[in-house]
Amino acid sequence: MRNALSLLAIVSLACASSATAAPDTPAPPARRADACRTTGKVTFEIDHRVEPGAKLPTSSTKVFAGGGWTHDETDAEGKALAQRTGCLGKPDAKQLETTLAGAPWKITKAQFHCMAVSAQFTVYQVDGKTVFTDKLCSGESLDDKSRAKLDAAVKLVEGAARAS
Repeated sequence: MRNALSLLAIVSLACASSATAAPDTPAPPARRADACRTTGKVTFEIDHRVEPGAKLPTSSTKVFAGGGWTHDETDAEGKALAQRTGCLGKPDAKQLETTLAGAPWKITKAQFHCMAVSAQFTVYQVDGKTVFTDKLCSGESLDDKSRAKLDAAVKLVEGAARAS
């Protein structure tokens, strides 16, 4: 009888302690107050496009006002690949804004240009407006100041997208 009472006491104690123990499932991560969003106003966009009917991959990278970014791709058959998302750090988001500010986006059309054709081209947008379409042998070129700003912005954004 004494062994039965001891066993009952041990089982009772074990049940009581497991009832107050922390659950095995981890708590969801706390949301950061400064977490950036991938919705709202798009401040910078890089679209790698193709001519209609071309069976080539495409991609689009968008940076939103809060520093959040998305990267969407399709394969050569037009099948969507998994979206990647991320967040530029506050210094990088500020640098992007500063980099793009003040560019005149002046496009010069050459009198003569090559006649090569490519089905791929890139469209750059700032604050929802197309500022330049980079197409092989289009004869269009950006002014030096805008080209330097665009190249710096592309390096910053595509570097962040590749790193994730």
